[in-house]
Amino acid sequence: MSLPIVTLSPSETNYIITSLSHQTTPTRADLRSPLASRPIEISYGVFPHANGSARVNVGGTEVIAGIKLEVVDVKGKEKQGEESWRSRVEVDVTPQAFPTAQSSTLSTVSTQLASFISTHFTPSIPALPIVPNQKYFHANIHLTVLSSNGNVPTSLILAARAAFADLQVPKTKVITWTGTDADGEDGSGAGVGADGVMGKGDLSGIKAAIQVGKGKGKGKYVARGGEDWDLDMDDGEGTEYLNGRESLPVLVTLNLVPNSPNIFLDATPQEESACPSRLHLFFRPRAGEKTGDAGLTMCGMRMEGPEGLDSGRVRGLVEQGSKIALKLLEEVNNSIPQ
Repeated sequence: MSLPIVTLSPSETNYIITSLSHQTTPTRADLRSPLASRPIEISYGVFPHANGSARVNVGGTEVIAGIKLEVVDVKGKEKQGEESWRSRVEVDVTPQAFPTAQSSTLSTVSTQLASFISTHFTPSIPALPIVPNQKYFHANIHLTVLSSNGNVPTSLILAARAAFADLQVPKTKVITWTGTDADGEDGSGAGVGADGVMGKGDLSGIKAAIQVGKGKGKGKYVARGGEDWDLDMDDGEGTEYLNGRESLPVLVTLNLVPNSPNIFLDATPQEESACPSRLHLFFRPRAGEKTGDAGLTMCGMRMEGPEGLDSGRVRGLVEQGSKIALKLLEEVNNSIPQ
């Protein structure tokens, strides 16, 4: 991702790198320790007409996210492995986030960020079935970067995760009808009607269900109508939170200091400019385990920047990233609406 960066003089760049690469006491301009993050502020339900929404502010980087559900017909697609119907991601980077960038650059960055989220985050979103293997709720999530003060990808993932944590999924019920030929012409309406349509007289299937339960033996033919659905308002609410929202991924971005084994979190724009290489790690709790349990699953990894990463460092960085992700998951899950 080629996010716009601030321009630094050689002396400013050298000063930041030298301070961060110190062997015993690496320092930062804002006095944070290398693995300290700026405060994370999350607000839920910021758009009353969206199915789920949130606002995230990480050290001045502000992102808002909204989700709208729509019904899609996916018959056959799930079996073919075509699961793009689960969600669609749109990212809008506003001009005030990067005032010096041209509109074409902002458009390119928006596309790259949307692809980044679609590749590493949305595959972990559970399916939202209405009629299994036929109709599903399709989540359209729109994220807007209002301001940027560094660490934009992490802020976007936090906003997307918070919006899905706030998502209110409508409860639904499947409606079908069933008929037999047992009583088609005797007035019961459960069987073959005058026009030869089996089960037409009882679209609700109530009489047919009774007749099918009573009748056994030869000459019993069953007709089933196409499945439809309706909202389930039996409990008076009609919606429920997304199942498994506590297990959605978080992103840990480890910024690499040039020519040094040191790393740091939550970079400012000046630090991102001086240290352009970083490792993005996505983690989520293992299936069937709570956030506090030992062990996370890494569900994505991407290297960014001009410098390569020695293979011998990967394992140690992943282990360190896992510890950071565990604390982050506990923090964000404690704030989700109940």
